[in-house]
Amino acid sequence: MSLTPIRALSLLVTMVATSCRAQAQDTVVVFAAASLSEPFRGLERAYETAHPGVDVVLNLAGSQLLASQLIEGAPADVFASADAHTLERVLVEKPDAQGSRRVFASNRVVVVVAADSQLQSLEQLRTPGLRIVLAGPEVPVGRYARAALDQLGLRAAVEGSLVSNEDSVNGVLAKVALGEADAGIAYATDLARSPGLRGIAMPTDVSASYELAVLGDGPNAGQGAAFAAFVVGAQGQAVLREYGFSIPPG
Repeated sequence: MSLTPIRALSLLVTMVATSCRAQAQDTVVVFAAASLSEPFRGLERAYETAHPGVDVVLNLAGSQLLASQLIEGAPADVFASADAHTLERVLVEKPDAQGSRRVFASNRVVVVVAADSQLQSLEQLRTPGLRIVLAGPEVPVGRYARAALDQLGLRAAVEGSLVSNEDSVNGVLAKVALGEADAGIAYATDLARSPGLRGIAMPTDVSASYELAVLGDGPNAGQGAAFAAFVVGAQGQAVLREYGFSIPPG
């Protein structure tokens, strides 16, 4: 059957539109905090194995950077933030994004130093001339770090030795690993992916609480809800435990 140019163009447009809809239905876009990089890659693999044909697309960066991208219109189905404050910022700025949300993991902050560092105790953070790096106060791990330092009475000393405020926990780890800082504060789980670093415990009641939301204005909220259910389900929680995260009760 021969087609007129107009009918042929119409058919092509229909085929492209159908293909795009099918692609959207088979894709879930997940924005996740930098500290979740390794476990969410594991969750990506596990979910795609359990759901053949579905493609999980990860965007991994500092929570506050991801929040800014979402507020500026970047499409996503799920946002996994390192704290509730940053998630709230998105939902306040984008009311249409309101969707189901849940705390799904927790973590703790530790002082990170090079494996061969002479630093052994928290009190040594008062040492004059020490170079210390933190994430910025607008970054979840930066807020947790300052809260822990407040409890320990070390904030003034540490901020007096601060050489930079990084935009993610990865920046903190990189500065210490490269020898550009003598110490930093990161998450306990980061030590597993940083073989050249070791941690000094910070005995406080500060706990990093990770919260996940299905974004109601996402391109595929249905698939987003399915992925979120997987994360908080038995298999997803097992993956998070494997990477050292604590699981909230209930």
